[in-house]
Amino acid sequence: MLSKNIALLAALLPFLSTTAVFAQNITGQLGDAKIITNNIPGTTYRAVLTGKVSGSLNATSQEAGKAVSFTLEVKGLPVGAGPFKYHIHEKPVPADGNCTGTGAHLDPYIRTQTPVCDYSRPATCEVGDLSGKYGAIGSNYSSVVKIFNDPYVATNPADNSFFGNLSFVIHDASSARIACANFTKVATAGDGDACED
Repeated sequence: MLSKNIALLAALLPFLSTTAVFAQNITGQLGDAKIITNNIPGTTYRAVLTGKVSGSLNATSQEAGKAVSFTLEVKGLPVGAGPFKYHIHEKPVPADGNCTGTGAHLDPYIRTQTPVCDYSRPATCEVGDLSGKYGAIGSNYSSVVKIFNDPYVATNPADNSFFGNLSFVIHDASSARIACANFTKVATAGDGDACED
């Protein structure tokens, strides 16, 4: 009996090793997210949260057309209900304001949520999984300011990682959607528009 188990284990070992390597290199069906190099410099989009959980997510593309700088300011988070995750979702908030209507995360490389995003390998995460790449908001915080740069999102509507016509959603620990807002274009450098507060 022992020799049969050893023989079975020996037969499965190459398969198990290959599976372990594959699991470590998880990526989207269309590959890893690409670093965006053609963002429209100085373009700013903003999602404004209203209600019990309020605040904004400002996103401005950098001068060289690479990376988008995000500033997240949120207050009114229910203490103890976190950690709070936040994402760019694939659809805008519908007219009735129901956050469930925003669909799944922005995921142009078809990565999906499983397994969980590895923040040390952000190119393998869903493009819209901002908290997976830059950290969730802790459970003991009712307000927070977070600043981060993301090289995988686009301000150019021609790119599949464009988020300017989509939505921003905050989830509590149960994954319930507790706040959401649509992105709107605030300004593009050189177009004569000024950012409004």
